[in-house]
Amino acid sequence: MDKVKVFLIAVIIILSAGGFYYGQKLRNDNKKLLAQIVQLQNPQVTANEEVAALVAKVGKLVVLPQNEQPVVATVTDISKLKDQPAFANAQNGDKILIYTNEKKAYLYDPAKNVIVDVIPVNIGQNAMTISGVDANHPLRVALVNGSKNTGVTNTLATRIADAKIAGVSVVSKATAKSSDYANTQVIDLTGKWGSQAAQFAQMVSGVVATSSSETKPANADLLVIIGADYK
Repeated sequence: MDKVKVFLIAVIIILSAGGFYYGQKLRNDNKKLLAQIVQLQNPQVTANEEVAALVAKVGKLVVLPQNEQPVVATVTDISKLKDQPAFANAQNGDKILIYTNEKKAYLYDPAKNVIVDVIPVNIGQNAMTISGVDANHPLRVALVNGSKNTGVTNTLATRIADAKIAGVSVVSKATAKSSDYANTQVIDLTGKWGSQAAQFAQMVSGVVATSSSETKPANADLLVIIGADYK
């Protein structure tokens, strides 16, 4: 695979830091995002010497991964990406150092010589994963709407299906006893999925809870109570 192809693949980034919604939104908009990114970049891949010089400069500000050379992008028209959470803090002229193996991207402002942001990323993946969960070790999720927003259980169920998270399935959808939940909560119903509950909570930008007054679904491992903060 030549450098240009590697470059184009690398910039299709799925952000875990932005939560499941933003990660899934970017995944669904890959073609659009790719088109926007291509418009932002110089037509030539940055030369190795320029990359080395940039890495040396940024390396004085933060400890960079040592086992790979980053792919470098230059932001030239941030207005074209104003709706992309990945570039919320970017400005024209900023450099993006993308480390595919380490799954990190460093947003660097060369004018101020500062690191603007460090973003965990998943590069070129078609499916999300949760450790310890696969087809042989399935994770069953029950969704409950604990907010006043209508249709959110269907929305989240669709996003989970579209994300193709290996081994994860939605087994039920219901309305909570209360519609006053401020935060989205993820509860391990069996006591066996604590780590997975934490990972799932990160995906939905929620928090892990240990108990709930909601009815416990008989066939579920995790209960997700969707709060008012879910969008």
